[in-house]
Amino acid sequence: MPFPGGLWWLLCCRQGFTLLRRDYGEAGKGGADDDEAEESFELRSKGDEGAPLQVNVTQPSRTSSGSERLHLTIFLLPLPGWLQREVRGGIKTPWLRPRKYWFVLTEDSLDYYSGCEVTARCLGSLVLTSLCSVLWPDKQTYKETGYWAVTVFGRKHCYRLYTEHLNEAVHWVCALQKVIISKPPVQTPTQLLMCDIEVSGAPEILDQIYQNNPILCYTAGPIYAPLLPFPYAAPGGQGYAGIRDEAVKLFHSLQQLEGLRDPALLMQGVLQTCHDLPALVDEIYCQLVKQTTEPPAPGAAADLRYWQLLACMSSTFRPSLPVLCYLQLHLHRTENQFPASEATWYGRFIAEALHKTKGRECVPSLEEIAGLMGRQETECGVHCPSVATCHVAVTSQTTVQEVALELMLRLGLAHSPNSFALYEESWQHVRPLPEDALVADVMGPPTAVVPPPPDFCSRPAAKFLTQGTISGLAESVT
Repeated sequence: MPFPGGLWWLLCCRQGFTLLRRDYGEAGKGGADDDEAEESFELRSKGDEGAPLQVNVTQPSRTSSGSERLHLTIFLLPLPGWLQREVRGGIKTPWLRPRKYWFVLTEDSLDYYSGCEVTARCLGSLVLTSLCSVLWPDKQTYKETGYWAVTVFGRKHCYRLYTEHLNEAVHWVCALQKVIISKPPVQTPTQLLMCDIEVSGAPEILDQIYQNNPILCYTAGPIYAPLLPFPYAAPGGQGYAGIRDEAVKLFHSLQQLEGLRDPALLMQGVLQTCHDLPALVDEIYCQLVKQTTEPPAPGAAADLRYWQLLACMSSTFRPSLPVLCYLQLHLHRTENQFPASEATWYGRFIAEALHKTKGRECVPSLEEIAGLMGRQETECGVHCPSVATCHVAVTSQTTVQEVALELMLRLGLAHSPNSFALYEESWQHVRPLPEDALVADVMGPPTAVVPPPPDFCSRPAAKFLTQGTISGLAESVT
């Protein structure tokens, strides 16, 4: 019996939907390989169980089974959903336990409510800026707890969110990262004032800026946040705390310099921290400029401690261009305020060092720091063949080539056709030194402390040798 025309039309439409894997919204019955190899385009509207408008583009990409699939998701805010947040219990249950909340991600914050109703009470909000960060879910947490964790770091709070589904966790991480990336860079008050100082012309305007903004001037109390912006979750590494915490700790260390009779060891510790965490170099420069601006007793011993550390910093690290301009303006203003003072002489020493400093392989030794504190050069002993030890005055920027030329002039070898080189000798090795190497780095503290043999105790840890073609050590005749 022939089927009615309407029934034939329905069977054809159903067959067509089945071929397109659109079986009335149900999953196709074909194999997984067929589904993954197929290219598709889906559009879900707000009517689909309250989900936000989302476009999924699926294109072939390689998978473990040999098929390919690639997803591109476009999010529209606000993005709501149920997540579990780790909260601390009361007196009877002081441990951390997850509770389910209704989260809503907007263009400015991540809010959570007691429920999904319109009248639900807002229980908290995490403001999102360019300094926020999100940690991707890791498999280890899932193995331990059975939940995929999403961690959001904010200025004052850290939200640890949990969900049972990996795709949902990835969905939230991508949406959060998109909001954070879209935010303009955060500028601290110190950065904004640095820009104002740079564009200010008249000295009266400059004095007014310092007078109205105590954050730029000396303070005897602690600081609770860095002067420059750092990501809230920036790790320190190498046994350090976070970058923001280390910046606050270093300011406390700077304040301790005021009461120390011999601050060289503490200064070396500050320099070592900046060497291990280069992101803190600009921060320490700004802190030192702050502590040398409008001090309570200009020129006193406590004030000169900051200038001495600033001399060590300028001979070891070069700041970024904005901080360099800020520092140069500070040195110029100090010279105008206190001409012929100790601070002015330190300022000139610092300005000269900044023109030569390119970067150091290691922090200065205690002997070099003592020389920098007194704005003096350091002596370097060089052992020459058939000649007594020659002592050459070097600075933090003196290179091996400059020392070799100095020795050639002293020994009357300036017109010699032979070329000469410097060698470093220790109980472990004897090696030639590159011409562009800094002598201060060779004389500085070793990167790895290795105890010398007992018969080496009376010998110096390192010394230099100049040898010509007679010794046959890497020399050439022109």
